Amino acid sequence: MHTPDETGTKGAAMGQDQRAETTDETPRVAMQQMIYGSLFSQMLYVAAQLGIADLLAEGPKSIEVLATATGTQAPSLFRVLRVLVSVGIFTQDAQQRFALTPRAAWLRTNVPGSLRSMAVYCGAPWIWQAWGQLLEGVRTGQTAFDLVHGVPLFTYLEQHPEAAAVFNQYMVEMGDHRHAALAAAYDFAGMHLVVDVGGGHGAALSAILQANPTLRGLLFDLPPVAAGAKEHLVAAGVADRCDTVGGDFFAGVPAGGDAYLLQAVLHDWNDAQALQILRNCRQVMADHGTLLVVETVLPAGNEPSLAKLVDVIMFTLTGGQQRTETEFRALYTQAGFQLSNVVPTPSGGCILEGVPV
Repeated sequence: MHTPDETGTKGAAMGQDQRAETTDETPRVAMQQMIYGSLFSQMLYVAAQLGIADLLAEGPKSIEVLATATGTQAPSLFRVLRVLVSVGIFTQDAQQRFALTPRAAWLRTNVPGSLRSMAVYCGAPWIWQAWGQLLEGVRTGQTAFDLVHGVPLFTYLEQHPEAAAVFNQYMVEMGDHRHAALAAAYDFAGMHLVVDVGGGHGAALSAILQANPTLRGLLFDLPPVAAGAKEHLVAAGVADRCDTVGGDFFAGVPAGGDAYLLQAVLHDWNDAQALQILRNCRQVMADHGTLLVVETVLPAGNEPSLAKLVDVIMFTLTGGQQRTETEFRALYTQAGFQLSNVVPTPSGGCILEGVPV
């Protein structure tokens, strides 16, 4: 039995400990969630790759039905889906049937704003493995993807068509809202030809051409990518106003454009490589031409910004980087341009307009 003084002293001490534990609980749980974050992304990859959300689009289904449809083992699939249910991805009813939630609906295929391709790309083994070498990249400054695979990302994609298909689909889907915002944010009046340098499958250029019926486009990318763009341009209804040319923008770019568009291109490369691309554009550009670089500009302060995460993604996968407005201005000057205007878009990116000097 404790005396009143002992009890009071110990009780006060215990109360302080409990209050401290309660005070620290939220930051600790938040840190725990961040540590486990990569595991959740892998489970989302499994669900996206198997097309679970598409299977549930018509209504709830049992784990047996889902396992049969996906060629998986029911108990193993159940364990993954049970975790996703616990964090609001899918639901499970009293009959043990799984169903969509508003969050899970974003994993469906071919819906506006779909995030399925993002989940598949970010969780793909060939991407996932690169993150395992991030520490070595930080220690040495080397690109983690190159350390794992022995070749740069874009060379790897040329050598692995299935990976390239995943990457290209991700680029198309994730860019949909950005491309519409780009087309709406910039005035292309008076221009006749836009050359999209590193234009991928033409999603950005298609949005611009759809919004500007008298404008013509030229899509320039690596030969296999440019060839794959044609069906997307047809689907967008702009193929009659858009040519495709294959080539290497480090060697040169096509001449004749009123505007040269680089949509999410420069952040794939370091400063020396980005400068080479810009100089190649300047070399073929008329004095009245316009450079349009579309990127998320890195804020100079410490406020939260998706661009800061994307910067590390670029470092890990391509050796590239996000840049501040000051850094873009310096690149432009070295390449023979003046940064004349920075136009924000509703998607969060910016159009960094440059004019030849």
